Amino acid sequence: LRIMYIQVTEERRGEIERIQREFANQLSNSEILRATAQGVNSALAKSIPRINKAVKAQYNITQKYLSRMAKVSPKANSGTLYGGIRINDSPLPLVAFRPKQKGPSIQVAIHKGKTMVVKNAFLATMASGHIGVFSRGRYAKGVGFMPGREKTLSGKTRITELRTASVFTMGLSRSVAADVQEFMGNEAMARTYGILQRKVDKVAKAAR
Repeated sequence: LRIMYIQVTEERRGEIERIQREFANQLSNSEILRATAQGVNSALAKSIPRINKAVKAQYNITQKYLSRMAKVSPKANSGTLYGGIRINDSPLPLVAFRPKQKGPSIQVAIHKGKTMVVKNAFLATMASGHIGVFSRGRYAKGVGFMPGREKTLSGKTRITELRTASVFTMGLSRSVAADVQEFMGNEAMARTYGILQRKVDKVAKAAR
């Protein structure tokens, strides 16, 4: 996993600081910082569905693997006000893209509308219950998958689960980052203001 580095624009940071100053005479500094951290975390959490939507729009990925694409980590706190979205950019198993068995081959559309055929491959269920696409052969660094009938130490033909690159190493990162950056900046500003205003309203209500 890696961090997708998306920063709130200078303009939006300035707006958030302005909002903080607006409430400086009504709330303590610690309350303002906590509310800002909550606003940032809320914006990050609401960015995840946008990332997933962008992935789903381009890739024929199952919900099981889509839900593993991104998560909020680390979360912001009042001490740092820094948060991030951690992206899964490890290779994905071919089974993540709804493959179908067609005779001795597998048909799969990784990109929507672009079906490819993988020869001499088959769907199978492992003892663990995991379903995958397998083929005889192995992966070699810098070469990719090498079909063959190499024997394992036990004398059996080596069978390997087939994988493909992460959707984020297939050109999706830049377009997603641009969209999420704009959304996150607006959302962080709105959420921070809303949380601070509710705190002020709560204090005013208690003082009546």
